[in-house]
Amino acid sequence: MYPILKEDLEKQESILQQTYEDALAFLAKRSEQKVEPGFPGAPASALPAEGLGAEKVQDFFRKHYLPWVPASSGSRYFGYVIGGVTPAALAGDWYTSLIDQNAFGQPGSLDRQIEQEALQFVRDLLGLPGSFQGAFVSGATTSAFVALTCARQWAAAQKGHSASEEGLYGLPRPDIASGLTHGANYKAASMAGFGRNIHALPLLPGREAVDIQALKDYLASRDQSRPLIYIANIGTANSGDIDDLNAIAELKERYGFWLHADGAFGGLMACVPEWQDRFRLLSSADSLTMDTHKWLNVPYDGAIVLTRHLHEQYQSFSNELTPGPLASENTVHHHLTPEGSRRLRALPAWFTMLAYGKAGYADICRRNVAMCRLYGEMIKNSDCFRLLNEVRSNVVAFTLNLSPEKITEDLIKEILGEVQKAGITYSNYVPYLNKPALRVCITNWMTEEADVIAAYRSMEESARQVISRRF
Repeated sequence: MYPILKEDLEKQESILQQTYEDALAFLAKRSEQKVEPGFPGAPASALPAEGLGAEKVQDFFRKHYLPWVPASSGSRYFGYVIGGVTPAALAGDWYTSLIDQNAFGQPGSLDRQIEQEALQFVRDLLGLPGSFQGAFVSGATTSAFVALTCARQWAAAQKGHSASEEGLYGLPRPDIASGLTHGANYKAASMAGFGRNIHALPLLPGREAVDIQALKDYLASRDQSRPLIYIANIGTANSGDIDDLNAIAELKERYGFWLHADGAFGGLMACVPEWQDRFRLLSSADSLTMDTHKWLNVPYDGAIVLTRHLHEQYQSFSNELTPGPLASENTVHHHLTPEGSRRLRALPAWFTMLAYGKAGYADICRRNVAMCRLYGEMIKNSDCFRLLNEVRSNVVAFTLNLSPEKITEDLIKEILGEVQKAGITYSNYVPYLNKPALRVCITNWMTEEADVIAAYRSMEESARQVISRRF
């Protein structure tokens, strides 16, 4: 054995103990350090000829990199859609690395049992029947890719064709439509061979949700012989808006299109009893995607894709040279995703859902939405800002209380630069209905009122500083 490997094997306990102590220190400091410290850069490391050994690499990382890690898993990081990590999810993730399973999903295996149970937990949270089958994948883009590839197989079959066996050459392109769909779906459509042309339907005035009357008109006027894939949004990225899923599902029953529900983060709202009526017909969807590393608060990376078309999923992603036409209850999981090698991503999700249950996740969703509404109320009561959206989920979109011609992307980003320097919180710029805006997304299980108040005050102070300099 190579001497340094042998030495590290003998020291493995102390190496892991140091990692554990660093983890505790990181968690303890997370609420005190700058939320986004801004990495200053460093000379690129060179690969050593003989290697340094784990302890020296730990020391190097602890000195040069660990102090600059953003506290994106903390309670005041409000940028993008970044969830935290529950204690149970972190434990599950450590076990995932410890046991280092390639989660093929063979019948009778531990990893298959865990993944099947975790998928059932997700169905229970969202109120979906067992006809929804699926698998864990890496994130929103991959889950959307799986869903749209299944839809591709379905659309080709409408023309007596197998996209997985015969390809797409000479096959008429199905229509794809949505209201305001996320960029991940454009990327997924491109990877699935459709190209990025997704027909954008009109939105409701001042909102990011599709206008149902416009959708009805589109469905009635289009060429009915062409298959249609429709993407519905459960939480838009810029304002958290939600399409009228029940109305769309009713139209689907009439017109027979493939309905994909993009619930990357907003899908979890279906677990809250008082909001479930919004998702009454969610089970009519043909496919549904949801990230676990967002509102489920599981470590990166993870997502699930659920579909009522398991055979199409198997035909699209089978690893076999000559796959059969039908999947079965024993189909190996790696025949259902783009990956042959699969981390056991289901285990952290299994840990946290089993640990906190329906009631725990309903509480996280309720608290996060309540904290967004609090932030929205502070915006309304300020002479510095103007609220842009009705807070329908866990996103607040707002802008400056200035004349429109003064509000530019550069101005917004300068304010956010001041926020980052202050280190209390982190938020990001968005183009809300094509106008520059500020945005807050609260997805962390730990966020409480004190965090929101501190974050808002930092945002307002930063805005006033920049405005006083500029005007």
